[in-house]
Parts: sequence; structure tokens; C-alpha cells
Amino acid sequence: MPLTLQEERERCSAAEAWLRGAYAKPLVEPPQGAPVVMRASAHPPADAWVVPNVFQPSFTVLNTMSTGRIAVTAAWGESAHPAREGFQALVDGRTDFAACYTSWEPERFPLAQLLALPKLFPDTEVATAASEALYEPFLRDEFERAGVLLGRLKATGAYHLFARRPIERLADVRGLKIGTNAGIDSRIAAALGGQPVPLRSVDLLPAFLGGDVDLVSLADGSAQVFGIGRHAAARMEIGVSMMNLEFGLARRFHDALPGDLRVVLNDWLRAQSQAEAQYFYGVGGAIAREGFAAAGCRFVTLDAEDARHLDACMDQLTDDIANELDARGLPARDFVRAARAAAEALHGRSANALMLDAIERPRWLLPGTRAA
Repeated sequence: MPLTLQEERERCSAAEAWLRGAYAKPLVEPPQGAPVVMRASAHPPADAWVVPNVFQPSFTVLNTMSTGRIAVTAAWGESAHPAREGFQALVDGRTDFAACYTSWEPERFPLAQLLALPKLFPDTEVATAASEALYEPFLRDEFERAGVLLGRLKATGAYHLFARRPIERLADVRGLKIGTNAGIDSRIAAALGGQPVPLRSVDLLPAFLGGDVDLVSLADGSAQVFGIGRHAAARMEIGVSMMNLEFGLARRFHDALPGDLRVVLNDWLRAQSQAEAQYFYGVGGAIAREGFAAAGCRFVTLDAEDARHLDACMDQLTDDIANELDARGLPARDFVRAARAAAEALHGRSANALMLDAIERPRWLLPGTRAA
């Protein structure tokens, strides 16, 4: 059963404290002139829960860590550029820090899709930490080929199915149109017998309300942001996969920073990704579920027979995808082995412990070295 709001707050208390500035301390000398301004852009509307509760507080933390030398201005709701133009907008100068979701372009970023393989990671926080370990050996070249740097990786909460009409069994999903991300999320929907309809996040609600799709595959926090949950008759617990939602960083912005601010930015990004993963999908997800229930959404859990069927389908799908990419000369099976090893190395680490790791022992993912 999903955790309660109180349980999520306790589980993610270190992330909440970080967002509230409890761990923020100045790491560099005070500014000699005007601060560097980092322009951030993302597609959630300004009043979405994640903006005032995660993004904006995290920008304040960055300002504190940089002793006021980095300030952030943000554009929400696709006001700076269309969501799908994140990579291009970073290259052409419209933004400095933006959503660059590789799941929207699976053919262009085939290895990055493997982060969403079903049953690869046990939870959001482990998936976020493990994905950072996988970036250098498997994903850096693929991502930076687009002309931008990686800002941060972040795993979503587990994806479930939100239905316009009541559903009870996996058999009820067969033949129905399911709004999904492109790539593996679509493959999962097809493996369940549905008809995947790849859509941008901002297009899910119009399609859902208009009857263009019967169900939507989405994490709880995201279903609240994009308005799906309050209009759903049922939420079917699937939970086999998490997307990874990257934010890119403009290379020109990074390269113009002095070395000490590059360190600050890297360390903030590592903590920000873990805090957002935990607080948005953990605490925010619990708040979202309360709202769904209040709006009349029924929560459906698979019975033992359906659960076994789901596991078998997902195991087969993972094998199929790995075989397809291996046949293209890509190291898919090596990636899967490394991902499982990274997850195993984090086995037993609590959400709070992983948050403290991100704060106190951040991995270096920006170009060069910490001494640069």
C-alpha cells in the first residue's frame, strides 16, 4: 500500500530540511560585483505544487551556497520555450538550465531509456543515486552529443495507470488507449495489452478529458501537477518502472563560471536532484493521493494472479529491449548488469541516508575535475 503523508515526511525529512535551508552554508568568498544569473526553465505551471515547494526553495539554497554569487530567474509553463525544445534552447541561448527529457526522443538517446527498464530499481531515491553512477561509463557521450552538459538526473516516482472509467483487473486494460511517455513507458503499456499513445506531459490532460486516451501512465506527483488524478475514476497500482527526467545545463553558462562556482553548482545539483526526487514524488505524491481520494478516485491493487502476470511480462520486456539494443552494437546488457550492481550497493540505504550522501559526498558529474 502507498505510504501516508506522515510516513513520507519522516522518510524524506532530510530532503525537506535541505529544501528549507537547514544544510545550506556559504561555500565560497562573497561576490565582488553583480551575481551570475542562471536562467531556469521548465514546463510545469508556476502554481504547480513542485514549483513553490521544490524548485523555488532549491534556488534559494543555491544562492546561499554560492554566497549570493549565483542567482536564479525562472520561467514556467513553457513561457521561455516549448518543453520539447530544451536541448535546442540551451544551445541557442534561450535558457541556461532546462528540462531535457531523453524519454521524449528515445531513438536519439537509446541507452538513457534503459534507466526506465521495469524492475531495475527498488525506489526513486536509489534510482536517482544509481543513475549518477551510470552516467560516466554509459550516458555522458550520448547526452553531451546534443551540445549541452548534464545538469542532473532524477528518477520519478513509480508509474501507475489512471483510468477515466472504473477498472479492476489487468484484463480491463487490454485494447484501451494509454497516454504514455515515448520509449519504454510505451513498451510497458503495449506489454500490458494497451494501445500506447505517446504524449507530452502538458498534453495528457486534454487527451484524457477529451477521450483521446482511456488511461494515463504517470507517477502520483506528476498526475497532480498535470491534473490527471482529480479526474480519474481509478488508479491501478502498477509501479514497475520509473522515468528519468534530466535537466540540461548550457555549456556556455558552465564554461563562463569560475572554478569555485562550478564546484558549488555541481554540489547543489547533486543534492537538488535527490531532494526533488524524494520530496516531490514522496511527500508530494502522498499529498496528491489524498487529493485523488477526496475527488473520488478508487485505488486498485493487483491480485496475486495479475501480479505474477505483470512480473512475467516485465521480465520478458527487459530481455527483449536488452537484446534489441545489443543487436545494434550498444552495451545494453552491460548497462543492466551495472545498474543492478549499483542498486545492490545501495541496498538498505534509507532515503534520508541517501539525501545526506548527496549533501556531504556529492558525485562529480560536470566536465573536468573538482579542482578545475
